[in-house]
Amino acid sequence: MASFKEIHFTPAEFAAIAKVDKSMVPELEASGRLTMTRKRVGNVDRKMVSLEDMQKYFRNLRDLANGSGAVAAGPQMPVESTDIESVAAATGFTPVTPQHRVQMFYNVKGGTGKSTLTAQYVMRAAMMGYKVLAIDLDGQGHLTVNLDILDGHERPTVYDVLINDLPLQDAIMNVAPGLDLVPANLGLCNIEIPLNNKLRREYRLSEAIRKVADQYDLIVADTNPAASILNGSMLVASNLVNVVCSTNPLSFHGMSLVMATIESMQREFERELTVRIIPNMYDNREVISQEVLGELRSQFAEFCTKTVMNRASDMNEATKRRTTVWDVNPKGVAAGDVNSLTEELVSCVRDFSPTL
Repeated sequence: MASFKEIHFTPAEFAAIAKVDKSMVPELEASGRLTMTRKRVGNVDRKMVSLEDMQKYFRNLRDLANGSGAVAAGPQMPVESTDIESVAAATGFTPVTPQHRVQMFYNVKGGTGKSTLTAQYVMRAAMMGYKVLAIDLDGQGHLTVNLDILDGHERPTVYDVLINDLPLQDAIMNVAPGLDLVPANLGLCNIEIPLNNKLRREYRLSEAIRKVADQYDLIVADTNPAASILNGSMLVASNLVNVVCSTNPLSFHGMSLVMATIESMQREFERELTVRIIPNMYDNREVISQEVLGELRSQFAEFCTKTVMNRASDMNEATKRRTTVWDVNPKGVAAGDVNSLTEELVSCVRDFSPTL
């Protein structure tokens, strides 16, 4: 079983992620814009793109678009360019700096697929060359396990940071190139009472995050399914709240409470948050799933993501293998949905605040 950090991509898989024609891959390699290595696959040596080489490609592309770098000449791209439109036209990919650097995946209801989606999102963002910090705020530690860390019970967590004044930097561990994690374990379930007794309890997490923020392009937290003080602290720290709503009646029924909680927090702390509602586990064969999606888009039209996450066995298989859906089935529905959602949330530029 290959973990995420060991993943390699075929030229066709790289082309699909980078949005280039497969025929361009040899040109990218010849011009020095892409590095490929030979990897033994079965009985055959194949040219593959490692995770680190893919990340380097995307970082160089963003540097070029931002005017801070240049690449070797090729048949479809000039030697130097600071014009992001030129880069997009040449490659099909528009490199962007994340508009909301601190994000959280949130719902007060459990069972919505929030942790699984968070894990896929941070891995996909890391594939795109972003330096990502994932923070697990759920005592169940499902994000931690999803990222292939099985000894989370032995590691420091946000509990140690907020209660015992451990610097956040000391709780961070690397799980893959470009992807760090603050893990969680069951001890985190006991944080509410001691956190409630702390001065400036709602600001302690944002202050801790601020000290490491300049090291990352993206900081993403998976929260516990509750209206807790810890989740409130993450709301104070975040720029973007991604509310995961599975397309079933009970999950939809709780959406008004979730949005009201966010609205109340915004008033209390004078915060302006961007909110996205992600329809998850959608099954177009089920009438009830279609009805719930329709109601979400009707009642929360300005918040719903364009991307709908379809129910797919690849997500469960990726969770079982503790890797990305790209390692399971790069041509599957789940891989396409995760790609689309990641690009949408990374480049999210419209600011909405709930008005109920």
